[in-house]
This record gives sequence, C-alpha cells and structure tokens, in this order.
Amino acid sequence: MNKRLFFLGLVVLLIFSLSACGSKEDPIAAIAVNNPIGDSVAFDKLVFTYDERDSIVFKGDEGLSYWTLTEGGVGSLVNYEGSLPTQMVEVEGVRTYTFTVGDIDTSFQIYVIPEVIVGDVNDVVMIAFRYEKTNVLNHKGGSFDPTGLKVYEVQRDGDVMVYNGEDVASQFNDYDYDPIDDDGFKDKISYAVTYTSTDGLTKDFNVYVAGGEKPISSADSTFFDKILIIPVAFLMNFFGGLFGGSFALAILFTTIVVRSIAWPIYAKSNDLSIKMNVAQPDMQRVQAKYATRKDPQSQQMMQMEMMQIYKKHGINVFGCLLPFLQMPIFIAMYNVVRRITVEGGMYTESVANTNFLGINLANTQDGIIGMVLAGMVGGTMFLLQKISMKKPSYAKKTVSHNPNAQAAQTEKTMKFVSYFMVIMMAFASFQSNALALYWIFGNIYSLGQTLVNRKLNEKKHAQLQQKQLMG
Repeated sequence: MNKRLFFLGLVVLLIFSLSACGSKEDPIAAIAVNNPIGDSVAFDKLVFTYDERDSIVFKGDEGLSYWTLTEGGVGSLVNYEGSLPTQMVEVEGVRTYTFTVGDIDTSFQIYVIPEVIVGDVNDVVMIAFRYEKTNVLNHKGGSFDPTGLKVYEVQRDGDVMVYNGEDVASQFNDYDYDPIDDDGFKDKISYAVTYTSTDGLTKDFNVYVAGGEKPISSADSTFFDKILIIPVAFLMNFFGGLFGGSFALAILFTTIVVRSIAWPIYAKSNDLSIKMNVAQPDMQRVQAKYATRKDPQSQQMMQMEMMQIYKKHGINVFGCLLPFLQMPIFIAMYNVVRRITVEGGMYTESVANTNFLGINLANTQDGIIGMVLAGMVGGTMFLLQKISMKKPSYAKKTVSHNPNAQAAQTEKTMKFVSYFMVIMMAFASFQSNALALYWIFGNIYSLGQTLVNRKLNEKKHAQLQQKQLMG
C-alpha cells in the first residue's frame, strides 16, 4: 500500500512541476477594441457635433478600451490611457483612428456629425461594438457567441440605436466556421465575423481561437483517447442522459463503475502484500543466513533460496507492478471530468446540467465555494491516507518482532509524502469544482474499499498462516 501511495505522490508532484514549467511569457496574438461610447444616453465619446470636432475627449468612463488576447488563450481588458492617436482617416464624418499595441495595429471609430447633412438622416453610417471576452476569444472547440456583446448603430443625424448581441444573433455571420479540420481542433488562429445592420451596412471583426482543454471527440483523438478516455466519456454520457443531463450524478456513478473495475487490481496488490507478510519469517531466515557472506557465489545462492520462498508462497515477483495498471484508468477519469463539458465535444449536451446543490460545477477558482470543496477533498483524502497507512494486526506483529530502523525511516518518509499529497490535491481541486467533486466521490469510495479489503485481508492472512502450519 505504501508503494502505491508513494507512486501517486510522485505523479501529483510531476503534474505540478510540469504546470510550473509552463509559466513562460504568453505573447499577445490579437487585439479586440471596445469602441468608446460614453454616457449611455448622450454617447458623448462616440458621437460629436461639428463644433466639437477639434476638442474630442474619448477617455474616462466607457471610454476606449481593448482586449489583449494571448497565444495561450488569455484575455485581459485594458483601458486606453494615451492621447488621441494622430493617425486618422475621415470619410463622411466617420473618423477611423489607428494606434499600436505591441506590434499590432488596431483601430476604433467615432462619428462627427457633418455641418451639412446630406442624405437620409436615419441611414446607419457607422457601427460600433463593445465586447465581452467570450465574444472575441474562443477556446479550442468553441464557436462564436454574441451573448453579452453590445451593438451601436450610429445614424447620419447622430442618433444611436443600441442592441444586445443575443437579440440580433441572426445578423452576425461567422461564415459557417468549423472549429475542427483535418488536423484536429483549430488552435492559435483567427476567424472573421460580419455584422449587418438593419439597413445593410456591414462591419467585420475577428475572433481569436487558442488554449483551453481539448474537447473529447473521435475526430481529434490520440491512442489513449480512443482506448480509455472516449469509453469512460461514453459511460459518463450514458449516466448523464439517464439522470436528465446531471453532471454531478454522471460523475458519481461513473466513479463507482470505474473504481469497481479497478478493484480486482487493487485486491490483487493487497493479496501480494499478505503473501509477502506470511513469507517474512522464511525470508528473514535466509537473509540472516547470508548476512555476513557477501561473496558473489553466496549472494547468488541467497537469491536462489529467495526464489524458492516466492514459489512456495505463490509470490509473483512482477506483482509489484500491479498498482501501475490502475493509473491509466484513473488518469482517463481525471481527463474526462475536465474535458467532457468543453464546447465542441461529443458528449457535452448529455452533461449540460452542471448545477449541484446550488454549486456550478463548470466554475473554476470559485471563491468560498471552491475553498469549501477543496477542504472536503483534503479532509476525505487525509482520512483515507490515515486509514490506509494504519497497519493491520498481522503486520503490526511482524514489525514488533523484527524491528528495522530503515523500515521505520521509510514509514516516516511515506507519511510525509502522503500528507504533502493531501495538501497538493486540495490545492489542485480549487481549480475546478467538477474535479473537486470527483475527488470527493473517489475518496469516499476508496475509504469503503479500504475498510472492506482490510476485513478480507485479515481473514485471508489467517487462512494462509493456517495453511503454512499445516504444511
């Protein structure tokens, strides 16, 4: 059991080490400008009279801002603090100003009402946008969503019509953008979206695609995805559909099934531990016999006698590898919990209900709720480690008769690794409510599994000892 815990600890440490290594500078790949608007009634930073044309003020509340979109898929909102750009082109009152962010040229527009208006005063002469991050940044598998976007149609006389993006969704054209191509899910690319106003004026903007978890899809899958992740995701899809799209119940029942499938491996590993414990007296006699004989021939004879003991007790020397067989299953489950709800995946709709007891499982770093869930992960895992590390009665007897300083030091090291792993897992679970819930369910299941196996092991150990005494 200690070897198993040690291995799990190393895996967790490796994950966090890799995460730390990935914290390099994330260059800006695209800019999305929020047009200056100003007062929501006067639009005093968007529309100016002819007399105001030489004293334009566009900063302050609802002034010019822009989203910086990085290659890693991070979007940050920046308020423009510079002066009015000097690079400007004016066509029929519509002024286009260009400025540079890093190495990227970008622009925004304002409208100056001509001194003499020519044409229909109700014609739309300019379109302006103010975006939410999700309007201009998609993660892999995502598609354009106008929800939260504000559209401003400026008419020739300076009047402004305001629309919510979701209310005029049909007026946006993403040209049937497909988030996947022959090479898999698109990443680090931009695609165009065109908005057409009520009277036919158009305006284009780009949506940047980068970062995020890769959706679960057979159209873009690795060998590991095909043999484990997609089957586990299909199972979660089945339970999600069975329980009205509940992500929480899908996690619960999939966890039970997956952990039950791995139970025989767990039980076999425990069986090896029991046999090793029963064989300890014979092994210690051989070790004592050759304790002072270090020549190659004696060492070879000792190995041969040890092999005979293994054979006598039915111990397979490769049995220590058994815990490793569980790891791909658990890694697959971990991946499915993180990726199954990602937009563009095969089974996203079947787990669309992410609400559980008032908690949104789709949230990440969810403040107090996230900390409570992380605390529950840490608490259940600490209890699991405590019970798992508690020696069964037959192991206690063996150690008491054969004190070993090295074994005691190893035990202390294992305790340190186990408790450190509890802290790291609690920290990791704060990153995702869904992941935290999975670990809580998994820890509770493992607690029951450990208690059941402890009872069975006690009986099996007694039977093996009786069998040895009987010859």
